[in-house]
Amino acid sequence: MTGVHGSWMVPRRVLLLCVIATILLLAPLTGAYLLAGVPAAVGMVMGYVAGARPALTLRPYQAVVLAVPAAMTGAVAIALRGQPMAAACFVALCCILVAPASIRADGLMAGVPSIAAVLVSVPGDFRSDAVAFWMLLGGAVMALLGSWIGTSGRTGKGIAPERAWRHAVVMAVAVGLTVYAVDVLAWPHGYWVALTLTVVLRPFGEETLQRSWQRVLGTIGGVVLAMVLAALLPLWAAGVALGLCLVLSLAYTTLGDYPKQVLFLTPSVVLLGSASPGALATERALYTVTGAVLAGGIALALAWYDSRRTKKELV
Repeated sequence: MTGVHGSWMVPRRVLLLCVIATILLLAPLTGAYLLAGVPAAVGMVMGYVAGARPALTLRPYQAVVLAVPAAMTGAVAIALRGQPMAAACFVALCCILVAPASIRADGLMAGVPSIAAVLVSVPGDFRSDAVAFWMLLGGAVMALLGSWIGTSGRTGKGIAPERAWRHAVVMAVAVGLTVYAVDVLAWPHGYWVALTLTVVLRPFGEETLQRSWQRVLGTIGGVVLAMVLAALLPLWAAGVALGLCLVLSLAYTTLGDYPKQVLFLTPSVVLLGSASPGALATERALYTVTGAVLAGGIALALAWYDSRRTKKELV
C-alpha cells in the first residue's frame, strides 16, 4: 500500500490494525525483557527487523524458515564483537548473500545486513545462543502477525540480477569499511552509521538520494519530538506518547511514508535507549547524517561512473 507523502491522515482501518499489531508485538517483547533482560529484548527486536519483510511477503512457514539464517547471523555477529576485521568481513558477506533473495523479491532479506551491522558492535552482556533463540522467537511472532494481517504470500517484484549483484557488492564494501572504522575508532553507537547505510543504499542512485534525505529529515524531526516529550511530559504520559508514536510509525510504514515512519520511530530509540536522552539524541542525529552523506556520495559516484561508461559505449 502506498501512501501520499505530505499527508498526515491515516485511514481508520489502518490505524486500528496498527494499534492491534503494536500490542501483539509489544506483549512478547515485554515478556522477553521481564524474563531475561535487555539481551532478550534486543534479540526479539532484531528478530522483528529481520522477519518483517518475509512475514509480509511470504507464507508463514516460509517466513519462519528464513528466521533461521537470520538468527544464525545474529549469533555469529555477537561472537565477532571486539574483532574489527572479522566483523567487517562478516557484515560485508551478509550484504553479498542477500542478493539472491533480492532477485526474487526486492528487499526480502534486507534486514539481515542491518542486524549484522548492529550486533557486531552493540555493547552489553550478550550470548550468541541466547540472541539466536530470541531472534527465532521474534521471527516467529512476525510470521504469525503477517498471517493474521493477511498480506503474507504476496511476493513482491525482484530487481534485475546484474543490478542486484552490483548493489550487494557496493553495499558490502561501504558497510564493511564503515563497520571496521567505527569499531577501531570506538565510537559510541557508531553502528548507527553502518545501519543508516544498510537502509538507505538502494539499487538505483535516485532512490538512494531520496531515501537518504528522507531518513535525515525523519531522524532530526524525531529527535526534536523526543526532546519535547522528555521535557514536557511526566514519565507515565511520555510512556503513553511513545506507544502512540510506535503505532503511528507502523501505520506510516504500512502506508509507505518513510519520513514519517522514521519520525515516529526515533523517539522510542532515543528515550528508551539511555538514561541521558539528550546525548543519545545528538549521537543519533550525527551518525544518521554521516551515514546519509556517505550513501549520497556513493550514489553520485556511481551515477558519474555510469554516465562515463554510457558515453564510451556510444563513441
